[in-house]
Amino acid sequence: MTASGTGQRFPWRPERGMSELPEVGLFGTGLHPLSTSECTDLILDELDRGRGGWLFGADLDVLLRCARDPEQRDTFESASLRVPVGTLLLWACRLQRTPLPERVQLFELVELLVEEAAACRRSVFLIAEDSGTLTAAAKSFQERHPELRIVGCSPAPGSVQGDPIEMARLSRAIDEARPDLVFVGIESQVQEELISFLRHDRPEAWWLGVNGALRILAGERRPAPRWMQRTGLEAAHALFHEPKRYFGKYILRGLPWGAWLLAKCALEGALPKGKDEGRYGPRAPRALLVDDDPFALDHLELLLSSRFPDLEIEKRTEPDAGGRFDFYFLDNDFHGDHLAARLAGSVRAEHPTATIIAFSGVLDVDTLKQLINLGCDGMCDKSDPASWRPILDMMEAKLQSMVERHRLGRHAFGGVRHSAYSIHRLLREWNEREGAAVGSNGEDAR
Repeated sequence: MTASGTGQRFPWRPERGMSELPEVGLFGTGLHPLSTSECTDLILDELDRGRGGWLFGADLDVLLRCARDPEQRDTFESASLRVPVGTLLLWACRLQRTPLPERVQLFELVELLVEEAAACRRSVFLIAEDSGTLTAAAKSFQERHPELRIVGCSPAPGSVQGDPIEMARLSRAIDEARPDLVFVGIESQVQEELISFLRHDRPEAWWLGVNGALRILAGERRPAPRWMQRTGLEAAHALFHEPKRYFGKYILRGLPWGAWLLAKCALEGALPKGKDEGRYGPRAPRALLVDDDPFALDHLELLLSSRFPDLEIEKRTEPDAGGRFDFYFLDNDFHGDHLAARLAGSVRAEHPTATIIAFSGVLDVDTLKQLINLGCDGMCDKSDPASWRPILDMMEAKLQSMVERHRLGRHAFGGVRHSAYSIHRLLREWNEREGAAVGSNGEDAR
């Protein structure tokens, strides 16, 4: 059971935003080292603070899709919490000497959240593949927790892009129900696409992709015995009971891909740690440049890349700031429309700790006020070179801070000490450093 009260559940809460949680790198993706109970506590704590998010459970199939499709990788990286739900991922992390505490059991996570939601009068919305699963799952929840508020149940559309009428109906139903927790139980790629498409309609809620957990809780499928879960034979259990459903996933794709991943991680684990990582860790810092003027974009890209050669830069000529970046450069004038404040608001809602810089030849008073209220980190006239100097100095300081954080955290995952090093101890030390930094600056945590 979790403790009640705001800020009391998760003992190592990152006050500066969930994007600052430590991550373990696996094949170019970042996984958060949290247990099932810690995920529960963190989600409930975020709800108490009025902040929503998205939990993405990663298994071998997810890693394969991220490796093959950059869009899938971006979708995965945009999730607030990325946790391992497959035993093989734990083995891979141990082999590369970056151990995770445990894999997150999705059906246990759902049970814990439902129990706490009933106690706290939180509302729940269920989405599954068919109405039978929804009815059985809702009935099971209500029987065990009569006080639980289930504000909606809906079967998922077969395709996000191919059924706009059903998507509009589902979006309207969620908007009217205003749930706190949305459980999406679809065992396919559609689950992530659905959450990515709909979660902006209810950003205050927590969206959880729970795969087949609703089918287990509805009694349609039995979970694997504990000994099979501990020994990594859960896939064999699912394959035995539903061979047509899982043969391609576990046999045709899973076996060769899993063997290759374990071999690769074992080789990396045998090498000195940190040699193949950059100054910033497994992922270089990223910047998004948004301007309708291609010439201005090219000029800004040249300016940034010449001073920060490690910075990965993406340019867009449409007013779109979606995706996860460390720095956002947003123009205000798009064919006469002043859109910097709207773009900055969407960025700040998704990534509270990102650095937002508005650059434009047109920054009106109303836009300036809105940008200041949104906590914009900097504003400058793109035609005035002098106005760029403090912006570039600020970026250099932030990038150096990222290097320092990686240097401080590297000993936890590298060298000969990491295998016996506690993830919990790392989280405690990380929060102590963050708390000391906030106290020394005399600033409130964002």
